[in-house]
Amino acid sequence: MSGIIISSLSFSYPQQALPLFSSVSLSIGNGWTGFAGSNGCGKTTLALLIAGKLCPDSGSIRVNGRISYCPQIPEEISVDDYQYLYDYSADSMALKRILRLSDEMYERTETLSGGEKKRLQLFLALSSHTDILILDEPTNHLDERNKEILLDALRSFRGTGILISHDRSFMDRLTERTVIFIDDGHGDGIRLISYPLSVSAAFAQKTSDERTLLNTRKQLENSISGLKRLRQDIDEDIQGSGNRLSKKNISPKDHDAQGRIDAARLSGKDRRAGDKRKVVSGKISGLEDKLSKLGDVHLRKEGLSTRSFSSLYSTLSIPAGTIQAGSYRLDYPALGFPPGSRTAICGDNGTGKSLLVSFIAESAIGKWGNDKVAFLRQEYTDGDREEIIRRYMDFDDDGRGRINSDLYRLGADISSMLESEEGLSPGEMRKLDFILSVSSHPGIVIMDEPTNHLDITSVMAMEEMLGSGNVTLILVTHDIVLRDKLCTSSITIERNGCTGKAIPDY
Repeated sequence: MSGIIISSLSFSYPQQALPLFSSVSLSIGNGWTGFAGSNGCGKTTLALLIAGKLCPDSGSIRVNGRISYCPQIPEEISVDDYQYLYDYSADSMALKRILRLSDEMYERTETLSGGEKKRLQLFLALSSHTDILILDEPTNHLDERNKEILLDALRSFRGTGILISHDRSFMDRLTERTVIFIDDGHGDGIRLISYPLSVSAAFAQKTSDERTLLNTRKQLENSISGLKRLRQDIDEDIQGSGNRLSKKNISPKDHDAQGRIDAARLSGKDRRAGDKRKVVSGKISGLEDKLSKLGDVHLRKEGLSTRSFSSLYSTLSIPAGTIQAGSYRLDYPALGFPPGSRTAICGDNGTGKSLLVSFIAESAIGKWGNDKVAFLRQEYTDGDREEIIRRYMDFDDDGRGRINSDLYRLGADISSMLESEEGLSPGEMRKLDFILSVSSHPGIVIMDEPTNHLDITSVMAMEEMLGSGNVTLILVTHDIVLRDKLCTSSITIERNGCTGKAIPDY
C-alpha cells in the first residue's frame, strides 16, 4: 500500500531569514488528500519536497511507492512519453476514452488548449502506473466539461493522491481528507492541521474549533480574573486582620485589650484566611497553566471594514442584439438586471462569456459611470500593476488604512506586496484591485473569473464580502460554490460553430 510519512521536517529557502517549515510531521495514506491554505503558505513547496524535487534541511520524508508530480503548467512531451501515447492495450484505451484523447492530439501539442494539455498530462501520469500522484492546480482555467473529464479519471486512481487547488467544488467531490496550511505570523514556520473531511467541511470545522478555543480562553481568563480579585480581597482581610491583632499601640498595662488580642490569635481566623489564600493561588496557577497550553487564536474578521456598496434605483436594461468578435457572433435577447439582482453567466470555455460580460460592463458604465460600477477583468496587462498601485496611493492615510484592513481580511499584506522585487503577483493584483474597486461604494459589481490565482481562504473571504449588502452582482466564474452562494439567476451561453446564443434563466 502506498503512503507518505513526514517526520520532524524543517525547510527554508536560502533567501528567507525565517523557516517555512519547522519540525512538521504528517502522515498521508491511500485516497485523495487536499492541500489548502493561503497563497505562499508552502503547499507547492511541500509537494516538491515529497516528490524529491527539493531537499529538506532536516527531518525525513518516507515514501512508499513511485511518485508522479504534475505541476500547474504541463511540461513538454518527452521521448519516453510516446510509449504510453501509442499504447493500445485495453487499460490504456479505456483511460484515453475517459480523458477523451485521440492520436491526432499528440501530433499538435503546440496548439492544444489548456484543458487538452491537462488531460494529456494526467494520462501520462496515470499511464506510468504511479503509486503516488500529486496534482498542483489541475483545474486552472478549465470549464465544467473538462473538470468533469478530469474528475472521472481521478476517481479511478487507487493510490495515494494529493490535490492542491483553489477549486472548492472540485476538491469536495474528490478528496476525503484535507490538510490546512496555517501561518500564525510568529515566525515559527507553517503549521499543518489535518482533518478527515472534504475541504469545505474542514474549513467549517477549523472555524468551529477556533471559536470553541476562543470561548474556552475567555472563560479561563474570566475565571483567573475573578480568582485574582478574590485573592486581593483575602490579602486586604489579612492585612486588616494583622492590624487588628497587633499589640503595637496597646498599653502593656491594658490587660483586657491584650487578652482579647491573644484570644483572637488563638481562634485561628487569620490562619484560615492564609490557608484560603493558598488554595486560591493554587487554582490561579492551575488555570494559568491550562491557558498557556491552549495557544493563541485570532479569528480573521469577516466582511468589509465599512459599508462598501450603494443601492441602485433603476434596472440595467440592455435591448436584444448581437456581439461580433471576428468570425464569431453572439446573439442575446433583451437583458435586465434589477437592483439587488445577482446573476451568473455560465457556459463552456470559448462560448463568449467574457465577451458578453465586457459588453454588459460597458453598458453599465455608460449609464452610471465608473464610480457606480466596479468591473474586474479576467486578466491584467503589464501596465495594470502601476495603475492599481496609483489608485491605492491616491487615497489619504485614513482611506489606505481601511483598504489595508480589508486586504488583511483577504489574506494580503500591503507592505510586503509593495516591497516585493518581483512586483505584484496576479493574485495580489486581483486582491488589491477588488478592494480598491469596492471602496468607491459601487452599486453594481461585475467580475470575470475573480477567483483566478486566488487561494481558497481568499475566495471564502471575498464570498463573505460580496454576500453582504444589496449590491447588484454579475459574475462569470468556474467556482461552482461561489456561484451558487452568491447568485440567484443565470444566463447560459451555448455555442454552435461560429454562432452563440445567450439564454437567460431569471
